[in-house]
Amino acid sequence: MSAGLERRTPRMHVRPLVTGDRDAWIAACVASDAFVAPWSPARPPGFTWEGQFDRVLAQNATESALRLAGFLPDGRVAGLFSLTEISRGPFQNAFGAWSVNAGVAGQGLATEGVAAMLEIAFDPAGLALHRVQANVIPRNLRSVRVAEKCGFRLEGTALRYLQIAGRWEDHAMYARLCDEG
Repeated sequence: MSAGLERRTPRMHVRPLVTGDRDAWIAACVASDAFVAPWSPARPPGFTWEGQFDRVLAQNATESALRLAGFLPDGRVAGLFSLTEISRGPFQNAFGAWSVNAGVAGQGLATEGVAAMLEIAFDPAGLALHRVQANVIPRNLRSVRVAEKCGFRLEGTALRYLQIAGRWEDHAMYARLCDEG
């Protein structure tokens, strides 16, 4: 694994997911399912966490996405941090997203993990991106605060942007450039 694609924070090791992370990742997703449900798209018929993990690993094998997890010293997954729809050429952009394990919510680990994700995104030895965008439901105050603490700038609002939990939700559109922050 490239050193540019991982970071150690004061409390976590943030790195790309690998096959051996399956059980810890699934345990975190199952434990946090109800906690993240208000902010998550409806799952398609036949959805399983095992199948989702396989899709995440397949995405990591391409250059279009990087799915990271923040691991606590005891091996638990504290949070999930994603850079998706990575565009190269003149754009050099990705969409950033995050969620925290319900068992450690409210402890600042999401902020720590997103800061690490941004370091990986902008590091010339990492993804060397110019811009990371994050779209957040405005009433998701915890994620809004994470975006603000991590230096994202509010650029506008996208009306009825994504269908989340069965409802079309507006999203605040945030972005951060590599030379900001």
